[in-house]
Parts: sequence; C-alpha cells; structure tokens
Amino acid sequence: LSWQFYGSTTGFLRRFPAMKWPTEEVLPVRDLHDFRWSSWFVGAADSPKDIVILLDTSNSMSGNNKQLARATVAGILDTLTDNDFVNVFTFSEVTTELLPCYKDMLAQATEANRRELKSALDGVKSDNIANFTGAFATAFEILHKYNRTGQGCQCNQAIMLVTDGPSNSFQEVFKQYNWPHMPVRVFTYLVGKDTSNAKEMHWIACNNKGYYEHVKSVEEVTEKVLNYVKVMARPMVMYQNDHPIHWTPVYAGGKTNTLLANSVMEGQLMTSVSTPIFDRRNYSERAANLLGVVGTDIPIRQLMKLVPPYKLGVNGYSFIVNNNGHVLYHPDLRPLLNKDLFVETLKPNYNNVDLSSVELVDSETMSLENNTLLMDLRHDMIEQKEGETELRVKVHYDDMKRVTIRRHKYFYHPIDDTPFSLGLALPDGYGMYEVLAEQEIKLSHINVTEYFKGNNWRVHPDWVYCEYNYANEHYFASPEEQVVHFLSRTRRPGWKWMSLRPRSPH
Repeated sequence: LSWQFYGSTTGFLRRFPAMKWPTEEVLPVRDLHDFRWSSWFVGAADSPKDIVILLDTSNSMSGNNKQLARATVAGILDTLTDNDFVNVFTFSEVTTELLPCYKDMLAQATEANRRELKSALDGVKSDNIANFTGAFATAFEILHKYNRTGQGCQCNQAIMLVTDGPSNSFQEVFKQYNWPHMPVRVFTYLVGKDTSNAKEMHWIACNNKGYYEHVKSVEEVTEKVLNYVKVMARPMVMYQNDHPIHWTPVYAGGKTNTLLANSVMEGQLMTSVSTPIFDRRNYSERAANLLGVVGTDIPIRQLMKLVPPYKLGVNGYSFIVNNNGHVLYHPDLRPLLNKDLFVETLKPNYNNVDLSSVELVDSETMSLENNTLLMDLRHDMIEQKEGETELRVKVHYDDMKRVTIRRHKYFYHPIDDTPFSLGLALPDGYGMYEVLAEQEIKLSHINVTEYFKGNNWRVHPDWVYCEYNYANEHYFASPEEQVVHFLSRTRRPGWKWMSLRPRSPH
C-alpha cells in the first residue's frame, strides 16, 4: 500500500502520505480537478443506474436559461460511469432523442458515448411550448421496458428533469407510471433566476423519492448536480451492512511527489479500489448520510508482476478484462500517441478498449467481424466463468513491421472479490512439458556477485527477479543494483528463496 486517500462529499480530499503541492510538472497549468467527478468516487458512492435526462427546449429556454440547462445536463453526464446507462431526450411539443442513433434505447455511459451526447448539446434549438406529460411518459416507458426485459444495469432508475419550470405538478402521469411503489426516482433542476415554478418542481421531486435543485449560475452546477449522488446512496446507508467495494477501469495517473526520499513517480496506468463511508451514528431521527469515499490506487504494473513472463514462456502473455469487456491491461493496449509524453498524449477512449479490439481473429475479410468464439470468450470473462478455448489470431512483432498468424490457447478465470477476470494466451504446443530446473546449491565457495562486476550487463525492463514487498524499505538506483543486492543476501546464513516451486530433495 503506497498511499491512500479519503474524499468527502463536501469536496475536500485527504491523502496519506502527503503530496508536494503543486507538483513540479513542465506541463501547461490546468484547472484544479474536482475529485467528486472521478469514477472512484461516483462509482463507490452509489450503485449502477439507468438514467433518462429530459431537457426542456421550449421557447422559454433561451439565453442564460439555455446555457445553464446545457451545463447542467453535461454535469450529470460527467457523473456517470461505464456501469451506468443513459439517454438524453429534448422536448417541447414533441419528445425526441438528442442523438437519433440512440432511438428508443439507453446507451452505456462510456466516455465515448458521453462525449457524443455532450457535443450534441451545442446543436439544441428552442421552439414551441413544453409538453411535460409526453416527456415523462416517454421516459417512464423506456425505463419500464429496460426493467422488464433485463436490459440496462438492473439496479437503480432515475429521471432528471432540466427546465425553467412546469406550470403544474402533473400528478396523473406519476399516478399512472410510478405510484405507489416508485421504482423510478425523479430529480428536478430548475434553471434561471425565476422561481415562480419552484413549488411544482419541489413537489415532483419530493413525491418521487428524488431531489430538487435550483441552478442560478454556471458556477453552481458542480455542487447542485452532485447532490443527487448522495440521494442515490441512501439505500446503501440504510439497508446495507457491508461496504461495497468498487474497482475503476484503467486510467492514467499523473506525476506525484509524496515528500519522501526518492518518491517521485512518473505518470502510469492505474486502477483504483474504493468504498463508501456511511454515517451510522445514532440520531433521534435516522439520517442516511454518505460521508465520503476512501480508497487507494493500484499501479497496473504491480498487477502484471503477479503473472511473471518467465512462467508464461516466449510469446505467451496475460491480460485482464473487467465486467464491461474492457481490458485493464493487454500487450496490444497502447494508450499513448507519444511514448515520451504521458498524460498529454493519451489516446481518446484509451480506458474503454474492448477485448474484441485487441484480439484480432484471423478471417478472410478485413472487417472486425464479431467472431463467435472470441465473443464467447469475452462473454464468459464478463460473467466471471472459468474455462478455455482456442483461437487463430493475427499477431504483430518487430515494432509492428511484420504480422504472423498463430493458434492460441486461452485460459481464463475470475479474480475473486473483483469485477475482473484473468486471461492467459499461450501459443499452441506450449505447456506440454515441464522442467523443474530450480536447484538449491547449499555449499558454494564461489561468490556469484563476481560475475556481475562492471556495467556491461542489463536487466530486462519488463522482468522482475526479486523485490521487497514495500518499495520504501530500500532504495536502488537501478534494477541492476537490486539484483546484485539480492544475490549478496544469498550468501547470508539461513537464506531461503521464497519460491512456490518444489525444492531439490538432495
């Protein structure tokens, strides 16, 4: 555990050990990022959800109101994760999808889909009068359809209404679609300075297990939007004894300096594991409050060390897939446009790369067709099943200058207590023989470190021979120095290699 952090719902972040501020980066200065938009916070704070956003585009929604409405919708989209499903509908006299390609459906809230929805907000035009009844009916019907057919996330459902205010509370539509069990929460956002319709907006939210907010300026959008997350977390606070564990997709971490000796870390790929902190103190009237989220980051390279290359053999490799079919790491996951610049050259959607995009099945056509065996492999790993299969795949080498075709055997197994599954790809014919080559030399008069004098040798950058559990216990200027250090330790009395392989009986 190199560091850990606690993020409060009010917006302050505590990190241990401390980090030097500001970080010494030769990169353009950016606005400070509110961590409450991050996947590790939002994903742990509430459960997966199906969201329908209703954006009022009637004549009254113009000027400042229109700007506030677009900012509010964009803010809601930014709080969603890959585990959520969403669609945005604009309504005046008629209710239509913001993007025609998402007709009568909810799209998975991947970064690419959210980016498309936010881009389409710029083309919204205002006209006619608002038909709230038709808009609510459309939203309820699509959510009910997803609930009945087992589509979407099959967890929480909510409608987000963004408008300058309805003329009444539309009790009949809620009576028809949502009462008395209220499977769908309704959140209302009143935009603009006019509060004449605040009473109706408040009534709609409070009578449908939602929350009402009044957004008067763009600066308020972040705080106002994030309040819905705390409301969605209430069932977990009240009814769940265990703290659910949330794992994020892969993401890029920046340079950090923890003020400890030699602790500067360059940007690297990470995954975060986090869990919510609930307020369960005894009150005369129980308050189901989410206090914040606590978590830590795990470098992907640390996970890769658990499957060392020498155990896989030449041309064998491992990979990890999450519950959405996206790879956590894979030899063909190349997130950088420029290897010398990390954060500034990340490819778009680098953290949403599907397994079917990196395992290229050999076929006669040039198209990336959905090969049945590959999709079965993907489905089994998403469902966290154990199994094996064979595929004929295209593999590049020599810095992508040449391509060969190999038959791979794939073995996969779920990683307990995580949404991940581990896969191993071994060329056909590998693993048919086993060589137990480890021998323990008990009496040796030769100091093996003598063979490593000079600087005409190097350690392979991707291979780990031996290391301490905690990196801050010892510092090594180079991997070569680390190898020599452990070789020297073998000369000490009582030394034993911590190996899982059987020892020589002699």
